[in-house]
Amino acid sequence: MLTLPATGALLAAVPPRRVVQLGLLMISVLLPLTTFASSAWQLFAVLAGWGAGIGVVDVAMNTEAAAVQDHLGRTTMSSFHAAYSAGGLAGAGAGAAAAAAGLSARANFTLAALVIVVVGAGSAQAFASKPAAHTVAHGRRSRWPAWSWTLACLAVVACGGFLAEGAASDWSAVYLHSSLGASPGLAAVGYALFSCTMVTGRLAGDRLTDWAGPARLLRSSAAIASVSFLVVLLIGQVWAGLVGFAVLGAGLAVIVPVVFTAASRLGVPGPNLALVTSSGYLGMLVGPALIGGLAQAIGLPAALGTIVIITGLTAILAGAVRQRTSPATSPHPEPAQDLR
Repeated sequence: MLTLPATGALLAAVPPRRVVQLGLLMISVLLPLTTFASSAWQLFAVLAGWGAGIGVVDVAMNTEAAAVQDHLGRTTMSSFHAAYSAGGLAGAGAGAAAAAAGLSARANFTLAALVIVVVGAGSAQAFASKPAAHTVAHGRRSRWPAWSWTLACLAVVACGGFLAEGAASDWSAVYLHSSLGASPGLAAVGYALFSCTMVTGRLAGDRLTDWAGPARLLRSSAAIASVSFLVVLLIGQVWAGLVGFAVLGAGLAVIVPVVFTAASRLGVPGPNLALVTSSGYLGMLVGPALIGGLAQAIGLPAALGTIVIITGLTAILAGAVRQRTSPATSPHPEPAQDLR
C-alpha cells in the first residue's frame, strides 16, 4: 500500500514498460527467498519487499491497460482483469498440484519465479516506452491525483469492492462450514464458485459495459449482489450459501475494471489509479478483520451483512463511473499514437 502512491508519481516520468519490469523482477527474486528465511523477522522483511513489487506492478499495468483501452477505442479493461483472476486460479491450481506431487515450497516458488520473469517481463516489452501522455492544464505532468469528488467516490467504491472480495475469500468456507454445517470439502466449493463466476463476469464485462453503459451496469450488478446475498443470509441453508457466493462473484466482477477505467479518464491515470488501488487494498486489508471482529460480537451471518451494505452503497455511488474528464486536464491528445 505504501508503494502504490509512489508508483503513481513515478509513472509521470518513467514508462510503464520499465516500471512493470522492475516490479516483476522484484517479485521473481524475492518469492523464492521466502523459503530461506530463518526467522519471522527475516520472512517479514522479504514479504515487505515482495508486497512492494506487487504494488509497483499493479499500478503500472493498470495504467498501461487504460492507455491500450483508449488507444483501441473500445472497452477492454474487464478482459484484462479476467486474465488477472484466471492467473490467480492458475497459481492456486499449480500450488495444489505441486503440493500433491510432494514438490518443496522452494522448488515450487523458484519455478513460479521463472514463469514470472519469462512470461511477465517478456510480455511487458510490448508496453509503452514513453510515460502516459496526460498533462494538467498548463502542460505540466502531474505526479499527484486529480482530486475531485468523483475521484473520492471512485476510491470509496474500490474500497468496498475489494473489501467484499476479501470477505468472500476469507470467510466463505468458514460461514458454510461453521454456520451452516457444510462438510469441509463442500464448504471450499463456495469460494471456487465465487472465483469462477467472477472470471466469467469479467470475460463478459466489456461487452456488457458497451451495451448497458458503465454506470447502469455497475448499479444493476451491485444491486443484484446486495439483494441476493441478503436473501441468502436470511434463508441460512447450504445450497443458498453456495448460490449466494456464486451470484456475489458475478455481481462484484465488473466493479474494479469499471472503477479503474473511470479513474484513468479523470486526467492523470497513474496517480489516479494509485489512489484508487490504495483504497482498494485498504478495504481488502481491513475488511476480513472487520468481519471477524463483528462475528465475535453478533455472529458470522450477521457480520456478513456488511457485504450487503457495501454492495448497496456501490449501487448508490454508481454514477461516479460515468465517462467524464476533469476540466483541469487534457486527456489523450493523440488517441491514435503508437503506444510503443
